[in-house]
Amino acid sequence: MSRTYISLFSCAGVGCYGFKMAGFDCVASNELLEPRIDVQRVNHKCKYESGYICGDATKEETHRRIYDEIAMWRKKEGLEQVDVVFATPPCQGMSTANYKKTDHEQIRNSLVVEAIKMIKGIHPKVFVFENVRAFMKSTCTDLSGKDMSIKESIYRNLSGDYNIYWKVINFKDYGVPSSRPRTIVIGTSKELKHTTPLQLFPTRQNEILLCDSIGGFPRLAYCEKDKKDPFHFARPFPEYMLDWIKDLKEGETAFDNPDETKPYQLDKNGNKIVNKGAYMGNKYRRLIWDRPGACIATRSDIMSSQDTIHPCDNRVLSIRELMTLMTIPDSFQWTDHDSELTVENSDEYLKDNEGNIRRCIGEAVPTQIGKDIAEKIRRMLDYEDFVNFGESNETSNFFIEAHRAFGEILPHAAFEEISKQKEDVEKISVKVIGIEDFLTFIPQLISYYSHINSITIDVFNLTGEEEIKFLSIFGEMKIGSNVSINIPDKTAGFESYNLIIENGKCRHFFITETGVKRTAKKPQVDPLQLSFF
Repeated sequence: MSRTYISLFSCAGVGCYGFKMAGFDCVASNELLEPRIDVQRVNHKCKYESGYICGDATKEETHRRIYDEIAMWRKKEGLEQVDVVFATPPCQGMSTANYKKTDHEQIRNSLVVEAIKMIKGIHPKVFVFENVRAFMKSTCTDLSGKDMSIKESIYRNLSGDYNIYWKVINFKDYGVPSSRPRTIVIGTSKELKHTTPLQLFPTRQNEILLCDSIGGFPRLAYCEKDKKDPFHFARPFPEYMLDWIKDLKEGETAFDNPDETKPYQLDKNGNKIVNKGAYMGNKYRRLIWDRPGACIATRSDIMSSQDTIHPCDNRVLSIRELMTLMTIPDSFQWTDHDSELTVENSDEYLKDNEGNIRRCIGEAVPTQIGKDIAEKIRRMLDYEDFVNFGESNETSNFFIEAHRAFGEILPHAAFEEISKQKEDVEKISVKVIGIEDFLTFIPQLISYYSHINSITIDVFNLTGEEEIKFLSIFGEMKIGSNVSINIPDKTAGFESYNLIIENGKCRHFFITETGVKRTAKKPQVDPLQLSFF
């Protein structure tokens, strides 16, 4: 049986498409708006039609339909336990301040709590939240009826059954060619003895510049269409606005123009009122080729939206460019008419669908992020099955091969040590003594320090046989672009490293308990006397 997942607040299913690409079956997908459920249908997200659950997540009826779908899968498909719940509750009403908003916004905040309630009821092996940067600091009304931070609510309700880790990352550092700072929260069931959240976060990758992601698309003049791709076109806008942007260089905004070509509005008498640039921030601004794309907003159809003007052309980014910047593959379909769409018949199609498509892209989780997390979950659950039952669907899995070569890998103790630490450092050098500690600690440390630009790991005390086995399977290990792993000939002194991992413990140097880097002076004490995490 394939791996399974349930998607909550799934919008058009762009992030979930990554789970599909990773071979997961969707048991149920909940979304409030029917047009977005329709997008999921045309991409054959759910195996059964009853899996598309369009409804308000605060209603008991919606919850019942999800549980009924799970029951049907148990009967029809032999489902024992859902593998993943993937939840992206809407971020409206999020606040870092502890005060009441409007009733509507307070209800929106409670959607997070509805997700927590369903995770408790479904009890998946893994849960994943994706949301805005301020997610964990925002206030919600907990299941207890008390107002508290979302972080406190998640831990209060789920930490008894799950190991939980969260971090704020920018997706541009993880294979997405556009900036998108987001919070990811991952919980792994404590029943899983070989899997922790730190093994499931996306892998660090080199930044992808705008010139490398969309630079190869045909250039388009005012209102021009690509002759081959109906999704690549210069969206029309009032021609008088052309003067506002036509002379802009990369990174410049129309508010840098002389007054006569600054963006303006017309008052009731037809007089021009020049907009004030001070509060416009990044609106009417050209993108820059030699940087990743900017964060894509829901109103990417208008020039006054944030950073949506092409680096060279006088237009906003096309749908195809937006899809590329959010790693949405060309195989993703927006309607059941996409296969019939041509450049010649696209006007009516775009009139009916462009707004919804652009909004869905602006609200989406990039497909690459969903795929990366899903593939890691599949690999680790395959390893759990291999250890417990001697079977696996995965033919090429670093952890399974490492288990065969070196024995069982038990990462929980390492997770508990690592997850307590919040260190503010620019680079990390790690000395690992022995293959067992490497396999237990290093995959988690790489994820923990994924925000750091340089991680150097030296592995010592490998026997000749261990080194041969390690090198033979090393290529299957998913390491980040910021990581260098070496097997040196000689052991350097402990003063050369930030971290030394030995005998199941991780000792740290030059770093205070509060996370501030000390002056790098040679320690005067025996390293064995330094505190553990």
